[in-house]
Amino acid sequence: MIFSMTGYGSGEYRLNNTIYKIELRSLNSKSLDVNFKSPNSLKPLESPLRIQLNELIRGKVDVQINEENTEVSADKHSSILNIDLMHQYHQQLKKFTEEAKIENADLLRAILILPNVIKDTNESNNIEAISLALSVALKNAILQLNDFRFKEGLSLEKDIEENLQKITTYLSNISEHESNRITRIREKFDREIQNLKSEYDVDSGRLEMEMIFYIEKLDINEEKVRLSSHIEYFKEIISETSSIEKGKKLGFLSQEIGREINTIGSKANHAEIQKSVVLMKNELEKIKEQINNVL
Repeated sequence: MIFSMTGYGSGEYRLNNTIYKIELRSLNSKSLDVNFKSPNSLKPLESPLRIQLNELIRGKVDVQINEENTEVSADKHSSILNIDLMHQYHQQLKKFTEEAKIENADLLRAILILPNVIKDTNESNNIEAISLALSVALKNAILQLNDFRFKEGLSLEKDIEENLQKITTYLSNISEHESNRITRIREKFDREIQNLKSEYDVDSGRLEMEMIFYIEKLDINEEKVRLSSHIEYFKEIISETSSIEKGKKLGFLSQEIGREINTIGSKANHAEIQKSVVLMKNELEKIKEQINNVL
């Protein structure tokens, strides 16, 4: 089985009066590339979440974190002023206004809108509790994302197997023309040799050896055997239960398959075989595009 790198997953966790929701969207990438989008108050908690995301192995993953405050009664929610921080802000702002010669500056209004001046005393703002809530939400999102990747992988696997079967069929078509190809080449050489003998004094034995050597170089049986072997190994990798970086293995193997197909094409010297080579290359390109999205 194979997993796609494309997927979507979401998870959430309710902590007191706040719901933390995490959404994951992944696309194909050579390595794991994680990008967070979260409220400023939660950015300090991203680091452990990045570690948790390492299990995704590969892919460009966009992480969206949202927090939603549900309705709470007045007795369960209160805010207090961070007096120490306000003093620090006041000193800095006062110094700035004096140096800049700004008169009638409303320092209090300016201070109240600065970060962390008003502190929420709600229990859900406990850092450890929030970190745990995000971890649980992310775990659920990863489970959903992996399920999505698995289903996408089934679709990819079906398409790849169909493409491999077509390559195998075209390879069989080549075998049907191969004996005729060698016979035709040998007959052509025989005619050329007879023409040479009629005009020149040639060493028949040496010429015959050169002809045999050339025909052996045109033989594509070795390439056909290796191509069949690569296709079978390709199928074995797909069917393995482990899903760790199969995309890289399949990518390398697709290059080997392409090399054998190209060699057959360069040796073919036969119109029908060349047609089959072109069709095999077309199917291989489809496989390569699909492999780009395999985990």
